[in-house]
Amino acid sequence: MAGLAVAAAGGIWAVVPSASAAEAPQITAVTGVAEGATVSGPARIEARTVGRVERVDFDLTGPSTVRWTERAAPYHFMGNVGEAAPGLNPATVQEGAYTLTVHAVGPAGTASRTVRFTVRHVAADPGPATPVASPRPSATSAPDAAPAPDAANPSVRDGVATFTASRTIDKFSVPDSWSRIVIGAGVTLKGNFLIPAGRTKPLTIAGENAETSQVVGNGPHVKDYSFAGVSTEARIKLTLRTYTSRNPRIFHMHAKKAQLLVSGMRYIDDRDAGNNNSDGFSGGANSVIENTFIDTWDDSVKLYNGDLTIRNTTIVHNRNGAPIQMGWGDYGTGTLTIDGLTVISNSEAIYNQGVVSWAGGVKADSRTIRIVSDGLIRRTNPGMKVAPLYVFQDGVRNKTVKVEGGQCAMVRSTASNTEHRGNSSGNKVVVTGCR
Repeated sequence: MAGLAVAAAGGIWAVVPSASAAEAPQITAVTGVAEGATVSGPARIEARTVGRVERVDFDLTGPSTVRWTERAAPYHFMGNVGEAAPGLNPATVQEGAYTLTVHAVGPAGTASRTVRFTVRHVAADPGPATPVASPRPSATSAPDAAPAPDAANPSVRDGVATFTASRTIDKFSVPDSWSRIVIGAGVTLKGNFLIPAGRTKPLTIAGENAETSQVVGNGPHVKDYSFAGVSTEARIKLTLRTYTSRNPRIFHMHAKKAQLLVSGMRYIDDRDAGNNNSDGFSGGANSVIENTFIDTWDDSVKLYNGDLTIRNTTIVHNRNGAPIQMGWGDYGTGTLTIDGLTVISNSEAIYNQGVVSWAGGVKADSRTIRIVSDGLIRRTNPGMKVAPLYVFQDGVRNKTVKVEGGQCAMVRSTASNTEHRGNSSGNKVVVTGCR
């Protein structure tokens, strides 16, 4: 057998040679926090490994819970872009005792290590006012000088294009020579990235700061996928990491043929509650969404183009759109693996769709949702109505949603959590293996 398609909880991401016991992953050190330490400032935690490692999972438990997955060394808790690693910010979690469990997962097994520490918040000392940092100097500037007005933005070196200041990019066609795009901290790009359909090389688009590195729509809503925040018809490996996509002109990203790794992203629509078609994820087969926050005003994740894994992700379920959309009509395939998905109901009165929705189409068809452990969690924001779990609508017929695993009380179809709307008939939810 020449190779093995790895299909762990993190999803299929590569075809690799069969592993031997000698290649078993090991964690040689967890740096950035010591056993028994008290943490009051940023802790840049890194897991150092040997052996063949596909991913490293960080599970922080205590008064707050944080899960994070990294798939390429260096393996930093909360991610990194080059040398920039924000680390764990104690202000973002509650005070108290914590256990960080680190799992290195590879084709020959899993290695684990734990570190116990305490988080204490420190009151801010106003002190003297801190001046606002100037834009980073260009490569040719003196160390303390601001960049010249015509300084390259982005600067490009060895295939890495770095945007160091905010600008309008309109519909930006990504050159084939670029392998990586970096959006600097505090940088806002108005427009979208269009990746030519003929591209064959992998591409990474990453922000230095998940909140302040931003790509925002430049103009009103338009039904043209080439204006999605990131758009491509290419069959490539595409990685999107640690930046915010805000108020796109259409989808946040549309790459239905690409194999995607979406990690540490924030997909936000904070416009009025209208129909903006600001769908979140539309990617290709064997894609992975992890460590991501989606709060948009249309379908959050589309299961259309092949198997998909969701890990360590939160979706806000607003009035319009489904967190998980099976399809609009007789098309699409795929199995969804859920290993840590929180869905938050966030509408006062009505929901156009359920957490899991299927609309249109009459041919007999089925899709499978596999839930790892208690991987699906539902919450409701204060003052909001609980959304239906399953919705069949717009005349859809003969469709079956197969759910494997999860908590029976949550995933079973009942009269109160399942709705059949708009002349829909012959549809059902089949649950097996729940607890």
